[in-house]
Amino acid sequence: MTTDFPTPELAERPEQHLAVVRETLPMDGIRDHYDRAFPLIFNSLGKAGVSPSGPAMAVTHGMPAETIDLSAAVPVAYPISADGDVTPEVLPAGRAVTLLVRGSYDLIVAAYGHLFDWVNEQGLTPTGLAWEQYLTEPTPDGDPADNETLLGAYVE
Repeated sequence: MTTDFPTPELAERPEQHLAVVRETLPMDGIRDHYDRAFPLIFNSLGKAGVSPSGPAMAVTHGMPAETIDLSAAVPVAYPISADGDVTPEVLPAGRAVTLLVRGSYDLIVAAYGHLFDWVNEQGLTPTGLAWEQYLTEPTPDGDPADNETLLGAYVE
């Protein structure tokens, strides 16, 4: 498994509307959160006749420690109405650093380390809002090396 990541990119990002299920949970509860949240989101969007406008995401609010404030999220073109646990959320327009990670999800922790090291080297300050977007949908018989995940963090 390689940890030779590309240089992160700094850019202005437009506002992004999301349909989310947000929860504060222990770090080892992330998979269960996704397993519960994404079906709820896609079911809610289907009932409302709303199509996703991009691949599924996870949004982290604040710095994870023993727990993580996490939104399982699906981009949508416009604000949605709340439907039970599924609520609207917005990633604001602003400066963000992104890093495209190719390979197994096992690389994500190291990739975030690379991203935030680069942010510090550039004299930038993270705002506490970060995300990962799953550009390829994993399949049971797929090769994890083919995964593409876009990591991002807002900065000042």
